[in-house]
Amino acid sequence: MARKASGRAEYTRGKGAIVKRLATELTKISAWAICSCAYFMMLTPAFAQQPAAQKEQYPELPAGAGKDTLVRVCSKCHSPDNVIANSQDRAGWEATITKMAGFGAVASDDEFTEILDYLVKNFPANSGSVNVNKATAAQLASGVGLTDTEAAAVVDYRKKNGDFKSIDDLKKVPDVDGKKWDAKKERLTF
Repeated sequence: MARKASGRAEYTRGKGAIVKRLATELTKISAWAICSCAYFMMLTPAFAQQPAAQKEQYPELPAGAGKDTLVRVCSKCHSPDNVIANSQDRAGWEATITKMAGFGAVASDDEFTEILDYLVKNFPANSGSVNVNKATAAQLASGVGLTDTEAAAVVDYRKKNGDFKSIDDLKKVPDVDGKKWDAKKERLTF
């Protein structure tokens, strides 16, 4: 004998096993299984085509708290790289963020504060000097007067060989005229 308990048939202790489930329950389970299988089958080719490691977005921006938020919020209207050449103090960055919000940048107050803290820390007001061991290619180009190609060569050389200790180390960078370093030596910090 079988009795119904909570919408399911159950075993009745030797009096016969009920193997039939309610039709609606079986239909729900079947539909769920079919949808799940179809979903995972669609995803499998997409995952198979993904590269093993994705490149970091905007590697020229320093890593740190606020970078991802800056990239997400600011890249909707312009390249986040725009901040590289625009060093400002906290008040300047606040004014810029307020202006961008006026142009339609959308973020919460906490996200705007996170972006502000990131910018103030990584792109402070230009004191007139350039730290050649921390500067991005854009900062080297604008602060020292290098071409974009020369500035990129300095950053690549620094990544491969480590921090510069002196102007003599800077002069070892291929394709950069050593006279440029001599002319700007009072602006360089290490």
